[in-house]
Amino acid sequence: MIHIPRYETVVKNIKDMIKKGKLLEGEKLPSEITMAKQLNVSRATLREAFRILEDEGLINRYHGIGTFVSRFPVIKSGMEELISITKLIEKQGMNPGTKDVAVSRIRPGEREASMLKLSSDEEIYRIERVRTADGEPVLFCIDRIPVKHVHIDFEFKGESLFDYLHRDLGIYISYAVSDVIPVKARVADVYKKLEMKSKSNVVLLLDQLHYDDKDNPIFYSSNYFSPEKFRFYIVRKRI
Repeated sequence: MIHIPRYETVVKNIKDMIKKGKLLEGEKLPSEITMAKQLNVSRATLREAFRILEDEGLINRYHGIGTFVSRFPVIKSGMEELISITKLIEKQGMNPGTKDVAVSRIRPGEREASMLKLSSDEEIYRIERVRTADGEPVLFCIDRIPVKHVHIDFEFKGESLFDYLHRDLGIYISYAVSDVIPVKARVADVYKKLEMKSKSNVVLLLDQLHYDDKDNPIFYSSNYFSPEKFRFYIVRKRI
């Protein structure tokens, strides 16, 4: 029989309370002593559960003030980690989704052709879509894949582009080179797609060129992240 640590059970219980509305967004949690008694665990176990919940963006802890349920679960990811958006959302305990999908076969623009090392007469598939987490729009994606890489009819209907490339086309994405750029949400009407209140807000653009394990550029993506719902971090080591 597999032993499940007590703190994991506490994490699950608190997540369930949030999902069922027993703990509301922005609500202050009871004191550690009260909460530990309610859940029948030690304060040390509760603190470990709180640490995990805070890392996942479900709660915020403020020294001397208290612990609060986040306004919206913030999706966190390390910048050094290359992972599909689908798996990233699932990792946070949320359901990934896709809406407003638009696929076109076109000639690449000058930058697209340069990034993907294409001649002027080659074509790309351009895929635009909004990614959701538990139904909430969190990311607007524009992906460009050279037609020459697609040896079958292009029928991308899943959630993960990484999985589609690997499973259907036999292409494994090994790494990506990324630029991180803050831009105004009015670019490409991102504020509408992400249901933001103002087009003057800033979103985080992750401009990425993805390579296979033979160093061939495979696809070029522009991902616009809502800063209210995504948070990226990087571990920096002293050398």
